[in-house]
Amino acid sequence: MEEEKERAMDIKTLVKETAYRHGMDLCGIASVDRFNDSPPASHPTKILPGCKSVIVVAQRVLDGVTQVNFRAFEDGRDDLKGIYGTYGYTMLPNFALTYACYAIAQTIERATGEVATPTSTGPMTNGNQISLRHCAVAAGLGEFGWMSIVLTPQFGPRQRFGVVLTTAEIEPDPMYDGPQLCDPTKCKICTDVCPTKAIGLYGSEDCHSATLGDKTYTYAKINFPRCQMVCHAFRKEFGGEEDLIDTYDPTAKDIAEASAKSPISGKGLQHLESWHCGRCQAYCPVGNWQQKFAARNLSGGIQNVKRGNRDE
Repeated sequence: MEEEKERAMDIKTLVKETAYRHGMDLCGIASVDRFNDSPPASHPTKILPGCKSVIVVAQRVLDGVTQVNFRAFEDGRDDLKGIYGTYGYTMLPNFALTYACYAIAQTIERATGEVATPTSTGPMTNGNQISLRHCAVAAGLGEFGWMSIVLTPQFGPRQRFGVVLTTAEIEPDPMYDGPQLCDPTKCKICTDVCPTKAIGLYGSEDCHSATLGDKTYTYAKINFPRCQMVCHAFRKEFGGEEDLIDTYDPTAKDIAEASAKSPISGKGLQHLESWHCGRCQAYCPVGNWQQKFAARNLSGGIQNVKRGNRDE
């Protein structure tokens, strides 16, 4: 028994060393039993039968990439949004996470003879095989913010996640048990800054709950058609070339029709030039926002955001 515990510790050390060597900023490990209350269809064993451990890595979005959003939102520099689209949303995080997850899986299989499956990573999930957010919380990296995005104490919502599933039994990390990162009774920045009111208000019935391990989390329901309308610039006021949608409360069908007409339709890396939002992630105060951005005069806060939304 003691030998098995030492072996699990050795594998854990090896996994984390591999993650950090490949540029990851965070790495956490969950035991599969923390997903006992997950919907059956999204349980890790539906991807890897016999899965015992879930490894989650995160790479932060550079402060210099986040600040580009402030230039777009506060100074009207829409021409800079492609920088965030490339480095904050699509190319670098996804490719770097992909390489790291493959290296971790390879390390586990070589060291243990067990099976390790890297899943799709970052926002470009190509099918959403598993919830990266739920895995990140289960692995102890942070907790859900009200806007439904995972917050870590180090970076707030400004990181991307990757997941590796394995039949190897690896000692899990404790779930996050530090100070509450998001208190929607006191902070409403994410709902205030959202230009289409896509994030449900705290205190309403527009919320979800999730149980992971012995913890239950509550967070907002997101109106995804509204979110997609601004993120993909389907109206001119959100950076689009023309109004592809004639309502501020679109349906999934409206989004599909607008996507088919959009200049970005059919692009493999579809968010390269087209990512036009990220306000909720950019302005969330968690992760030393004040010191990183306000104190450096990189942002004047949400009061300076040029909203261009349905309130004007």
